[in-house]
Amino acid sequence: MTEPQRRFTISVPPDVSQILESQGNRMASAYVTESVRRRRRVEEHKEMLLAAGIHVTEQGVAEARARRLGVEAEWTPQRFEAERAKIRAAMEAEMNGGDAAPHADAA
Repeated sequence: MTEPQRRFTISVPPDVSQILESQGNRMASAYVTESVRRRRRVEEHKEMLLAAGIHVTEQGVAEARARRLGVEAEWTPQRFEAERAKIRAAMEAEMNGGDAAPHADAA
């Protein structure tokens, strides 16, 4: 048996209300639910890293982003799109309850 759902009344800024209104009355709750669950997964991942002794800092994130952008600048558009498609497929599989993980190609 599923738990009963609870109703919340919240205030959101105009940009967020625009997004929720675009989802339609019945889908706004699903949109918020998925967003909160994704946010929680990110928080759990950060907690797991911290428990393993890995401290994520804003500087470290900025450095990693810079390295990623440098690599992407060297990639051909075809390679970038192929990698993006693999990541998108893995994310969709995860969202649909699948177990698929992207496979690294030999460079």
